[in-house]
Amino acid sequence: MLDRLAWEPWLGTEVRCYPDRVRTIVAALDGAVRQFPDRTALETAEGDVTYAELAALVEGATERLAEEGLHPGDRLVVCLPNGLDIVVAIWACARAGLVFVGLSTRLAPAQWAYMLGHSGARLALADPELYDDLRGAAAEAGLPEGQVREVGGHLVDRRRPWRGDSVPFPHEDATYAVVYTSGTTGRPKASQLVHRCTMHSAIAYVRTLALSGDDRTAIAFPLYYVTAHVAQITPMMLVGGTSVTMAEVVPRDFVRLIRDRRITYLMVVPSLWPLLLREDDFAWPELAHLEIGAFGGSPVPLSTVAALRRRMPQLRLYDAYGLTETHSPATILLDNEFRRKPGSVGRPVPCADVRVVDDDGVNVGVGEAGELWIRGPMVTSGYYADPEATAAAITDGWLHSGDYARVDDEGYVFILDRKKDMITRGGFKVYSVELEYLLVSNPDIAEAAVFGVPDPLAFEAVAAYVVPAAGRRLEVAGVQAWVAERMADYAVPRHVRVVEALPRNRTGKVEKAALRERFLLERAASRRVPDPG
Repeated sequence: MLDRLAWEPWLGTEVRCYPDRVRTIVAALDGAVRQFPDRTALETAEGDVTYAELAALVEGATERLAEEGLHPGDRLVVCLPNGLDIVVAIWACARAGLVFVGLSTRLAPAQWAYMLGHSGARLALADPELYDDLRGAAAEAGLPEGQVREVGGHLVDRRRPWRGDSVPFPHEDATYAVVYTSGTTGRPKASQLVHRCTMHSAIAYVRTLALSGDDRTAIAFPLYYVTAHVAQITPMMLVGGTSVTMAEVVPRDFVRLIRDRRITYLMVVPSLWPLLLREDDFAWPELAHLEIGAFGGSPVPLSTVAALRRRMPQLRLYDAYGLTETHSPATILLDNEFRRKPGSVGRPVPCADVRVVDDDGVNVGVGEAGELWIRGPMVTSGYYADPEATAAAITDGWLHSGDYARVDDEGYVFILDRKKDMITRGGFKVYSVELEYLLVSNPDIAEAAVFGVPDPLAFEAVAAYVVPAAGRRLEVAGVQAWVAERMADYAVPRHVRVVEALPRNRTGKVEKAALRERFLLERAASRRVPDPG
């Protein structure tokens, strides 16, 4: 049935959709309860739960949130590590018609404060270890202290019989969550997650990766983001598979988990593969059950792919390209296409269309470079409380990806560069404008330029050139400490250069390309071994 596509309206245009799809993530859970009630849905540090037990917990949490005075459309903010609580929170919000707002546990409280205020949070729940920081952020955002709670079983201490569709499911075009992603002004934008979009993405993963009820996936991505619940938990619900959560990824422990939990399906950041390959136990035949290795977000070197082929010959690799705004995949490169199309992120998933345009939005020729635009039922309805950003990002249903790309004559997409100054470090994104703004808020810093440089493990490292304010002195460690106190650890510049001035073009714009070239030349020179002669 899902091989058949039909045209349906979405975002003011007609897009190809799966007409026989499961419509919402609530309906996906309902279907799992009906078809696979006794299969294990989740294995977590708090214990294992079947699909029937998960549904009962979701129903109980829905009741609990109603008692808190939350009504459809209200925002529930959670700051939790991966585990049972956060999964229940996502599905309880969807069940109750609330909007789930997940906060990265690695952000600084000042960043949380903006998200709490912008989202219009009605209630915020935190892990006990994060409670004091979240309470301070909430106070800064103007959220009353009584609306900030420690989780402490708050969402998983009550079970109620699953009522199925006797309680109406949400509409498939409803927003059930928002994910904050950096915007062009340096302020995060709240990308809306929509049932229709998530379900099309989940179905794309089921179809493309050939997932089944025998599959078991390890959740390495944080659940406050898109990938973990769209690419893993929801697809597992559709087929009756099992998701295994983990609080953090330590390569040696991760390999042990893959072995002991009989994991068959991985979705990871590309920078994790070299770390896994350093572990002798990450090998066939001990891990012969691991058959699917998907990744996305940054390129994987061909040498790493070759090493994976040698070490894990049974592993089928998939490179998925997408954005928060596309609810994960827009294109996927299949395992048998890596050799023929090196460097490509594959072709569009079945319901997606892509085009490459110039600065005026006009299509460029085959193989020519331009900005990649994406259309389909997986494209977000927009950014919460930001109509200007929505209008700038979506034109007649086409999402402006912000990435430069080319498409060859067979429809394969090649990502060439980031149009935005976005840095990807170990799967986390660092927006240079936001970091530059923070740096120049230091009274000792007059100017700053931030950009990404190649890093062998994390894909990119953050580099910063800073100019001291008049009469001030700057130390590298001091600059790094300033950022560490105010932003996530992955945003701290690994490389800091203190300079007298920044190069600028005739219009006054900092020439980051020149700085980056200068940095790479200096680094290369420092690594040369002196000639003993």
